[in-house]
Amino acid sequence: MNREAKQKLYDILFFIGQQIMNHHDPCAWKDGMCMKMRTVEGEEGCCEGCKHLSQKGCTVRSLACKLWLCDREESIFRECETELKILRLVADNCDIPYEWRKSKEENFRLWPEDSNKLAQVR
Repeated sequence: MNREAKQKLYDILFFIGQQIMNHHDPCAWKDGMCMKMRTVEGEEGCCEGCKHLSQKGCTVRSLACKLWLCDREESIFRECETELKILRLVADNCDIPYEWRKSKEENFRLWPEDSNKLAQVR
């Protein structure tokens, strides 16, 4: 799969991941805080401290962040986690680069043009 095809698949996986997250709403963002931050005293959220986080959520297309749940929410939202796991498997099998807290542009800058060995790097 060439780089352009991988970028298109990245966008498709991101869109589907967003739809899954919207449907299940595991993070339940409210007032700039996720459910974990609001309910567990002293706990930081997964996104806390990320340079891409705003009061309204993520400002970039970070595929890894869209396809992952914290341990707390993963145990509560099992169906959501199962759906996201399928998308991660697709991304892995197609060598789509997705690093945590990285935008699409940052992810594709990290990987060589013809990389078919991303799994070895991860």
